[in-house]
Amino acid sequence: MKRLVAICALLLLLAGCTLPESNEALLEFNENAEFGGLLLGMTTDAMQEELGEPDAESPITAGTEYAYHASDLSVVVNDEGVIRRLSSKNAEFGVFGVKVGDDIEAAGTVLEDNGYMRDAASGYRYNNNEVQIILLTVDNATVVGFTASWQD
Repeated sequence: MKRLVAICALLLLLAGCTLPESNEALLEFNENAEFGGLLLGMTTDAMQEELGEPDAESPITAGTEYAYHASDLSVVVNDEGVIRRLSSKNAEFGVFGVKVGDDIEAAGTVLEDNGYMRDAASGYRYNNNEVQIILLTVDNATVVGFTASWQD
């Protein structure tokens, strides 16, 4: 029963964030991601309602990149104002329970257990349909950050 309530709450939250129709991997990612309340597929307006005005804004080829310095968070939105990428080195954030400071191989196993396939040719890049998670490391031993993107 608790799971049903949690799923219903998530669906209401996602509907409120104007999350576009998407695949199961995207919904599952958003249910298991901690990026300061942000979700892949959220609008820029919803982002600013959640975190306030960004500290910096830079135009990029694929849209706009926003920075929230206090959260060590970078957000990329497309030209339609939809979040397509989240990146952070903030120890309070995580994906599927994996946090900054975790063992990189154990973190990869967690992602694989949740349906992600490692792209061995690209280091610590994991894909599940339209969602890609990159585990950032400087020593090939410890997670120092995350990048998650929604690619369609």
